[in-house]
Amino acid sequence: MQRTKIGSLIWVAAVAVPAGWSIGRIVDAASGALPPIPWVLPLLLLFLAAGMFAGARAVRGWITERRFDQRIDALRVARSVALAKASAYFGALLTGVYTGLGLLALGLLDSPMGRNRAVLSAVVVAAAVVLTVAAVRLERAGEVPPPSDEENGAHPA
Repeated sequence: MQRTKIGSLIWVAAVAVPAGWSIGRIVDAASGALPPIPWVLPLLLLFLAAGMFAGARAVRGWITERRFDQRIDALRVARSVALAKASAYFGALLTGVYTGLGLLALGLLDSPMGRNRAVLSAVVVAAAVVLTVAAVRLERAGEVPPPSDEENGAHPA
C-alpha cells in the first residue's frame, strides 16, 4: 500500500468545497433553509481522532521499539493502517464539504440560523482537520523502517 500524499488530501478537500456549497444551495432552494449541521458530529470526529492518535502511539511502539507483544499483531497493524488511510480521505472530504457549507452560511450572518451554521461548520472543519492529521500520523507510524546493515548480515569492513 502506498503512502497517502498530503497533496491528494488537499485536492480532495478543494474539490469538496464546491460540492458542499452546491449541496447547501440545493437544500436552501428546496426547503428555504440551510441544511442542518449535527452538533454531535465534531464530537464524534474528535473521538475518532483520539483513537487514531492512541493507535499511532501503540503501532509506533510495536514497530520501532520492537515491542512484539500479545496485544498487537501484524494483522491488527495492517488493519489500523488501512483504517487510517480511509479516515484521512474521509476527514479531507468532510473538511471540504463543511467549508463549502460554512462559506454559504457566511452570507447569512445577520440571522441566528446563519451564525449558528457558520460557527458549527467551522467547528466541524476543525475537527475534520484533526481527524485527518491523526489518520496520517497513524499511517506514518505503521510504516516499516528499512532494515539496518546489521540485520542484513553486512558487517563493516
